[in-house]
Amino acid sequence: MKRILTLGAAAGLLLGSVMLADPASAESTEPPAIGDGLHTATPSTPAVSDAGLAEAVSQDLGLTPEEFNAAGELGRQAAAAVEILRGTPGYTGTRLHNGRVLVSGSGPDLEARVSELTATIPALTLEEPAPENAVSAPGTELAVSAHQLFQAYVREVGPQGLQAVAYSDGRFVIRTGGTNAPESTPEAPSAPAPDAPTAAPGKVSAEDFVARFANVELDAGTDLAPEADVVGGQGYIADTWEVCSTGFSAFDPAGLPSVLTAGHCSNDGAAQQASLEFPAWMPAGPLGTFGFSQFGGPGNTGIVGNEDNPGNVGTDVAVIGSIAAGLEPQPAASTWNNPSEAGPDVKVIGVAAPVEGQPVCRSGRTSAWSCGIIDEVGIYVVQGRSGNPADLRAFSGFLSFAVQSTGGDSGGPWLSGNYAVGIHAAGEGAGAPVNFAVAATLQDALAVLPGYQLELFLNKPAVTSPAPGSTYQPGQTITGNVPAAPASAVAAGSSVMITVAGHEPVEVPLDTEGNWQFTAPEAVPGAAPAALSFTAETVNGFSTSGPGAFEFAPPAQKDSSEAGPVVKPAAANPPDRNESVTSLADTGADGVLTATGAALAAIAVGGVLVLLLARRRNWHPN
Repeated sequence: MKRILTLGAAAGLLLGSVMLADPASAESTEPPAIGDGLHTATPSTPAVSDAGLAEAVSQDLGLTPEEFNAAGELGRQAAAAVEILRGTPGYTGTRLHNGRVLVSGSGPDLEARVSELTATIPALTLEEPAPENAVSAPGTELAVSAHQLFQAYVREVGPQGLQAVAYSDGRFVIRTGGTNAPESTPEAPSAPAPDAPTAAPGKVSAEDFVARFANVELDAGTDLAPEADVVGGQGYIADTWEVCSTGFSAFDPAGLPSVLTAGHCSNDGAAQQASLEFPAWMPAGPLGTFGFSQFGGPGNTGIVGNEDNPGNVGTDVAVIGSIAAGLEPQPAASTWNNPSEAGPDVKVIGVAAPVEGQPVCRSGRTSAWSCGIIDEVGIYVVQGRSGNPADLRAFSGFLSFAVQSTGGDSGGPWLSGNYAVGIHAAGEGAGAPVNFAVAATLQDALAVLPGYQLELFLNKPAVTSPAPGSTYQPGQTITGNVPAAPASAVAAGSSVMITVAGHEPVEVPLDTEGNWQFTAPEAVPGAAPAALSFTAETVNGFSTSGPGAFEFAPPAQKDSSEAGPVVKPAAANPPDRNESVTSLADTGADGVLTATGAALAAIAVGGVLVLLLARRRNWHPN
């Protein structure tokens, strides 16, 4: 039985098998002891439909699934442009708007670089600089990056009360005044945001700092809180009683399966074990063991304000490894379709940096599936886990005012099209007047995990020539294709591993359309041509599709009056790694729950994991 793993959503690990669940049973108020309790159910499951994904992106974004995927690809191109332009003099930021990639800034160096990039990114456009009378701030200095602005603010003003330093709509925003409190302490009162933050001894005030800049504004903050420890829905439970969502499927440096989630869910490394959860607060069998975690700077460190290292900006990521037997992470995220039918999933084919204006969707165990637009990209500050009010952690991330989230969604994935962009980290605190959701940038999270790879969705290769029903010729070029569907494209950097019987394996590249080819072995001199048998498997790092086996007949002998065998794939193809009985594309009770007595315990776990996704959209706990 393939390993089955709940993937928090878009990111890799949510099982798309969605079955009926009793919502009343998901409202347990007394947390039981952590254990290996098993729960099973056998509801019928209708055929998979794309209706859930279409409904989600249409309702939240006004897009079709095809437009959502295209926007994800445009966002990936914009992110690539950001990496190239980041060090160019005069560059200040990039955002998506009306199908264009708009670059902010000025100067001949930037103009020349943008002109060069338009050859490969036609949608790239350099925005006209705002007229001087449109500048809202009285200062004359210009901020050039959120990171530099953050460092200067921490050095000159201090981190207390700071919520975010971000770039949005052509200007930088410093958000201050909110109370930073993790949701694991909901009883802590929320302090109102002061209108004018006062200066600490030896520091300048936030107002005086912002007044120096022509492109920076000060904004009153609201509570920003890590979203964990809230009862309700599917997810996992740490042995420290943190309740979060699984995120992306990944491989560790040895190629073993892992799960990425939010770093603060590990409680600064105190958590050791994670158990899958269903219903709320009910452990449903082991998930794995916490390994590396980082919430804030290296070693779970907070913001520092000294002259040598102001800032200490990090990330919010944890790794769950030693995945329990019987579980297998999948490179996909659930859209949390209606619990009465099997929900579609979103395949993960790569990583992209967040860009302002990019359509995104988030998935998690409490708030299910929610979509919106990235409104700003920057640095965000959250209360640490030590209980010390001065323990403030900073991480690179992005924010959406439209995406919905709440406690327990932390660790879940954020996607744009088929590209992974972030790990859910925080949202507005209790009583906040404005909704927002914050994610840690996935690229920054992966940067602190050397050797780790995101698991990518890959289809098996298909052979296109020779055509079925024909024979092959020794030395003939064999051609094939790797289809992209149901994803928008084949993961970049993929290739096909060809293994011909009696020969060493050879790796052949894919072109931009997913086509591949190799040359059939020449016949042995003096010997009759033999049948051609080979396997073909799509590979991308540790990600694989599973092999497809093919067999072709040799050329007919001149003295033979009978046609050779029909060209056909081998009858016993191994299952596709990404389309197994546990994948989101092939969900159903018959694929997850089988009634074999000897395997009953393992099957019961599979049933529980399927049930973990049976959450009604827009359901929130009491």
